Amino acid sequence: MTTEANKLNPELFRKKRIIQVTWLTQSATILAALFPLMYKDWFNLTLLFIFLICLSIGRYLVKKDLVQYGSNLVNLSITILILTLCFFNQGIRDEALLVFPALISFAVLTGTDKFLWTIYALIACSVMLMGLVNELELYKHIVIGTGIESAIMIVIILSVVTYSIKLLGSDLTSANKKLLEYQDELEQRVVNRTQQLQESINSLTEAKTELVEAEKMASLGRLVAGVAHEINTPLGIAITASSLIQESTTELKSTLEKNTVTKSGLSTYVQEIEQSIDMVQGNLKRAATLIADFKQAAVIQSDEQAKTFNLFEILNTIVAHNKTLHKKVTADIFGDKTIFITHDPDAITRIFTNLYSNSCIHGFAGMDEGHIDIEIAQAGEQVSIIYSDNGKGIKADNVEHIFEPFFTTKRGKGGTGLGMHIVYNLVTQSLKGQIQYNPDYCAGACFEITFKLA
Repeated sequence: MTTEANKLNPELFRKKRIIQVTWLTQSATILAALFPLMYKDWFNLTLLFIFLICLSIGRYLVKKDLVQYGSNLVNLSITILILTLCFFNQGIRDEALLVFPALISFAVLTGTDKFLWTIYALIACSVMLMGLVNELELYKHIVIGTGIESAIMIVIILSVVTYSIKLLGSDLTSANKKLLEYQDELEQRVVNRTQQLQESINSLTEAKTELVEAEKMASLGRLVAGVAHEINTPLGIAITASSLIQESTTELKSTLEKNTVTKSGLSTYVQEIEQSIDMVQGNLKRAATLIADFKQAAVIQSDEQAKTFNLFEILNTIVAHNKTLHKKVTADIFGDKTIFITHDPDAITRIFTNLYSNSCIHGFAGMDEGHIDIEIAQAGEQVSIIYSDNGKGIKADNVEHIFEPFFTTKRGKGGTGLGMHIVYNLVTQSLKGQIQYNPDYCAGACFEITFKLA
């Protein structure tokens, strides 16, 4: 149970209050003992001493978790002490009248109904007895108004006060009980809700894990299929060409063995061999290029290759080189020309060479000319590069796949689908940055690249 719950626990509440009242009463009693001690009033001093012993016993019982017995002893001791002092001294003084409601309240909060009415009866009977004694002049108290009529009035007032305090105590006890019940219910709701949330979190975690695994397997499947498809085509052609070389060589060998070689046959053989060799070499080079692209798509650049260089200058060099390859495409670089970065310059070169090539192959396909803009800026330690063209752009259905390996709209037309995947890997792994496609920036394709200066 929580600390707040402990505060509201009735038994702990009673125990705490009884101990506090005991300490307070003992302190007050010690101070009150100074007067009979000064006047050598041994009778009252003895009463106070016995009272202190009773309070100590009551506190001991409470600490031993005998709360009911301890509270009854403390309350009864206080009541008997007050009544005894009143009877053997000056009678029912105003101080005593103030103490009686406090005793009743203490009995309501710490005792039972039976004990409450016992205290009430003890006080009422004692007041009536003192009133009768004074009325019959058997003993005369100094306090005026302690006759039978005054005693009856005091008892009537005490009865009203006792009943009122009893009602208030009952309401307080009922309210406290309802509060405890509501707190228990609320705690149970919190526990149940927490359990439900934990189950939901566990379910979501499991679902996420399954989705990640499924995506990994799907990505692996696409990777394997892409590699197999791209490598299989040039290797298949090379194998076919080598088979033709073998068949032609076997035929020539047979002709030589029969001594029936002709000039035209030898010429045909040479032509077939040359064509086959060209096919083998061309497709093996194609396969080698693909393997190099695969390596680029997978290899993370090392920090040892990082150099400090001017960003504007290297982009200008890349654009100038690509302009010689694509003469119908113009490009402009604008922005801050004083930005120096510390990264692998080869990564920057490959990123923008691939973007430039993509614009020419895909964006400007079927167009007479195209234009590319590259905007660079710096904000604190962050560099931003916006690459855009005025080409056809990328279809909405294809946007979510542009960085996937082997995704291409030019399958069978020379496209491998690795260019943008290489760009993504270089930006995120080599530059430790981010790249996003922004379809709202221009009519064509637009990519925003951000990374730190170093």
